[in-house]
Amino acid sequence: MSKHVEWGLVRGFGEIICECDHCGETELIEFEDGPDFKEAQNELKNLGWIARRIDNEWYDFCQDQCFYDWIKENK
Repeated sequence: MSKHVEWGLVRGFGEIICECDHCGETELIEFEDGPDFKEAQNELKNLGWIARRIDNEWYDFCQDQCFYDWIKENK
């Protein structure tokens, strides 16, 4: 999985870290009242990221080209 949560020092605060499954680029989505993955996914989409379900596993890519390159290398 390419998303994980890093909790801050204050309860409820932290960031969702998303890493591109092809190139390793990361994007940080901060939260203040617990993680909201749906909201984070919408924010990532607005930044050009795409999520794809491949063989019942979810993958995140920072751009379409990374997705296409990953497919060439892995399928």
